[in-house]
Amino acid sequence: MVTNWLLKGQSLSSFFRNAHPNLLLQKKTLLENYKSKTVIFFTFRTLHFVDWFAPIHLAIQQDFPGKYEIFYIDFSTTLHRIGRGFEYINFQKQVEERLTQLGISHLYHFSHEELSDFSSHPNPSILITCESIRQESFSVEERIYLPHYILPKSNETDLPSNIRFNHVFLPSIPPYSYRLLKNSKSKTKFHYVGYPKLCTRSAPINSFFDSNLPVVLYAPSLDLKLIFDAIDKGILEIFKEMTFCNIIIKLHPSLASRRHYITTFLSEQLKLEEHIMIDELSGIQSLATESKILVADFGSMGGEYRLRFGKRVVFLETPKKYEGGADLIFRDDFADSICNVKNLGNTISNLLKKGNLSKSELEIMRQKVLSYTGESDKKAARSIDEICSKT
Repeated sequence: MVTNWLLKGQSLSSFFRNAHPNLLLQKKTLLENYKSKTVIFFTFRTLHFVDWFAPIHLAIQQDFPGKYEIFYIDFSTTLHRIGRGFEYINFQKQVEERLTQLGISHLYHFSHEELSDFSSHPNPSILITCESIRQESFSVEERIYLPHYILPKSNETDLPSNIRFNHVFLPSIPPYSYRLLKNSKSKTKFHYVGYPKLCTRSAPINSFFDSNLPVVLYAPSLDLKLIFDAIDKGILEIFKEMTFCNIIIKLHPSLASRRHYITTFLSEQLKLEEHIMIDELSGIQSLATESKILVADFGSMGGEYRLRFGKRVVFLETPKKYEGGADLIFRDDFADSICNVKNLGNTISNLLKKGNLSKSELEIMRQKVLSYTGESDKKAARSIDEICSKT
């Protein structure tokens, strides 16, 4: 009834756009003024991917002022958990807030459905993405794959086959990269730019007001079996007993969805614990700034935290089936500790006394892991400019 009477057949997101004519006019003006510039599209579906591209965007603006126009095109309505209703309205607000925090105008953000609201919109010269988006069908020859992890897992032996690209921004070098990369016979061009996400700017967060206790960040992977295995082994009870520190539980963005039961479960289990909180939306950079130690299992998070901030990382023991990837090779080479859940409290207590890595330790690690150790955002920006100059 609401759809037929109030929305008149429109989606809720379209209705909200049309309810703000001034915003539509600003975006229309923006789209009409692009014609003297080279257009870049960054396509994504979830909020956290903005952090991968934003530092490159800012570097392009600084190094090549007025040369490029960059648009953020989201395909989030294609995700079942977001859709085209109120969840998308909330998502859009989060994206625009995040862009504003990073110093980027929210006017450059469009839904892929929103583009049809305008009589004309630009065709990009370059499209950059971190993921496979089946519904994306832009006509563009130069496509860049920007990996959304610094260290591939054991099942990620080669470049993804479900993403269209002819350029790859490689963040790491062997043995911390794709194992089968050296066997690749494709015409893909590789750009050794390091990991631009490490340059993402974030405002510091103070999650625990009026507390001087050190903060420990627990950021498990997307694997629910590992999370519940840790819970079964008593990790929440151990966290409750660790009153010598504050603890932030940072779930993977896909699990942090309000529709996922794991968030509700953890919130219920920890509702009486003032020194433990669950953070669903903050970027890892902001949380890393206020924390002293990260607890992880497998995946890229441990490497990202240690390489960016030079802080201690504890890896929980994982089953052998997770072995073999660059992520756990990094763990074996650089972990401050690999421990079981039972010994987690004592391990964290001991590592807190050690403090951060020294500058020399951090630099040596970066030289061994990253494909480029300078300003990766600027290196990526220059690579984009070189690609455009050759087309």
